[in-house]
Amino acid sequence: MSSLPSSRGAALLRAASLGLVAGLLLGGLALLALGVKGVFVPADCAGLSPPECQLNRETDRDLGRVQTLSGGALVALGSALFALTRPRPPDAPEP
Repeated sequence: MSSLPSSRGAALLRAASLGLVAGLLLGGLALLALGVKGVFVPADCAGLSPPECQLNRETDRDLGRVQTLSGGALVALGSALFALTRPRPPDAPEP
């Protein structure tokens, strides 16, 4: 019994890691976009009293900060996982 995975198993593992990387990157980018929107785009206060509007804007800003940080962390994690699992070219023979 060989300790090396078969070519089919390696291809399946590579496909699973590629799906994980794509999910982390897409989810991180979406969360990052929502966070940036929450931080920089003020909430609409139509029909709200001034204290309600202030609470709504502060909540959006604080939640946007957390979403921005989390989205950036997911993008960084996906990029690191991609760098670890990418196929490497074979070593060149030394003359």
